[in-house]
Amino acid sequence: MTQNKSMTINRIPAPTYRWLHMNEARTEAFSGGEAGGEKHIPEGVVAEARTFSAGTIPTGVGSELDSLMEAAGSRQDHYVVPAGSRIDDPLRLSYQAGSEDAVAPVSIEVEQGARCTVIVWIGSEGEGARLASQIRARIGQGASLRLVEVVYAPKSDIFCDIGIETEEKGSFELVQLFLAAAHTFSGTRCELVGDGSSMEADIAYRLGRESLDMNYIANHRGKKTTSRMDVAGVLGNGAEKLFRGTIDFKRGAKGAVGNEQEDALLLDKDVVNRTIPLILCAEEDVEGNHGATIGRLGEDLLFYLQSRGMNTEQIYEMMARARIDAVANRIGDAETQEAVQGLL
Repeated sequence: MTQNKSMTINRIPAPTYRWLHMNEARTEAFSGGEAGGEKHIPEGVVAEARTFSAGTIPTGVGSELDSLMEAAGSRQDHYVVPAGSRIDDPLRLSYQAGSEDAVAPVSIEVEQGARCTVIVWIGSEGEGARLASQIRARIGQGASLRLVEVVYAPKSDIFCDIGIETEEKGSFELVQLFLAAAHTFSGTRCELVGDGSSMEADIAYRLGRESLDMNYIANHRGKKTTSRMDVAGVLGNGAEKLFRGTIDFKRGAKGAVGNEQEDALLLDKDVVNRTIPLILCAEEDVEGNHGATIGRLGEDLLFYLQSRGMNTEQIYEMMARARIDAVANRIGDAETQEAVQGLL
């Protein structure tokens, strides 16, 4: 049932000029039941269902999505990877947006020295329904979590919300592919609390007549923490995209290093591309770098490829595939990579 109010999500930590309309996103609030889907829980992972709780780990989309989850009264799937475990078989979660709005909250505890991979598929069967996926994870000392998310929901509005907290020398790796959705709101916030902990994010998108609103935050709190965010994508056919990428060096994060980079290819003149690369700093002994490459294919390159027998449509498709493939090759799971190639 749709509620007659809106919610504010994907707030940037340090607002820019309000007239740019980039500080946050506003969208219609909704309520829904539990999302349908499939789960594959590998041996060694402990699973249980809990009443939803936002806990103490903030997420990228923000607290208003937590309110939506609480109002839905849905359960929260909770997974524990026991200390010292090496889980080679991925935890696989699949959610489908159907004919009604739905939510899918998940919490993960990766205990000290453990290692696991989580693969999440988000798709759609119905038309017009919204699906909110939320993943919170605490990564213990010396532990590692690899999270892969693939979104292919051409007829639905999708919310992808992630919140991570790392302890000493804990590592988080994110691979995300946005292949299709009517409107997508994606946010990731990583609290690098423990000394020597790290975050790496590789994100790719392909948009046509669609919109993608993104908010990614790496909060460096521990000493010698590292973060990297690489975003690459293609926009065509009136697509709209907004990327907010924040690296925040908190006081006490001595020796921390953060890098972010975006590469956006614009295929048509009617696309809207907006980017806010942001570095905040309250500590002196840190290193932060950001940059963006945004533009269209050069006339020389187009002429060269056309002279080799390719038409414009084939050239654009090849360049789009190259960006998606570069990230898809980092999935590290043959089954998922094959499925992605099938969608492409």
